Amino acid sequence: MDNQEIVKKEAQEEKLTPNQRKTVFLGVLIGIFDFVKTVVTIVVLAVVIRVFIIQPYIVEGQSMEQSFQNNDYLITEKISFRFREPQRGEVVIFHPPDNPSVNYIKRIVGLPEDKVEVKEGSVYINSNRIYEPYLKSNEETLSPKEKDFVYTLKEGEYFVFGDNRNHSRDSREIGAIPKVNIVSRVWFRLLPINNLKAFAAVDYNI
Repeated sequence: MDNQEIVKKEAQEEKLTPNQRKTVFLGVLIGIFDFVKTVVTIVVLAVVIRVFIIQPYIVEGQSMEQSFQNNDYLITEKISFRFREPQRGEVVIFHPPDNPSVNYIKRIVGLPEDKVEVKEGSVYINSNRIYEPYLKSNEETLSPKEKDFVYTLKEGEYFVFGDNRNHSRDSREIGAIPKVNIVSRVWFRLLPINNLKAFAAVDYNI
């Protein structure tokens, strides 16, 4: 038997039977299906988490200094406010009523039905002056139009301030924030990594 006959015989022996080819084909299809299923599952979970649970946010501007700096990368969570009301002292992301297409970051100071006053350089809630440890040293809170400011919140309304008190467009200008406009609560700062920090509500003891 010459070499040509040997090669021909080996090639014939290597051919798959129809059942073997069918098994291989099914195995390839199952592998592709498992891969697609895994990718779809990951995408669906990512969308659900992004829409209903957490949302990243990059700080733009200086209205929350010294607590937050421009370009800080924050992780905010949406789930809390589905089970409870926003709390005084929490930092939240919301849509301002006069421009609902944008996001603002501010701190909640006044709760529904509170009376918020700005006088003598300080903030008063229901006639009680509050201490705000996040403000810059000796910084005073200014009233709009250079006169004492009084605002009584309605049910479902919140009063917000920027921590960089006099370089912030907040409820002194845009008015109260309806709860439906509040998107999420600031959970922690992820970047810069050397300034990683979790955030909770400030206790004003009032």
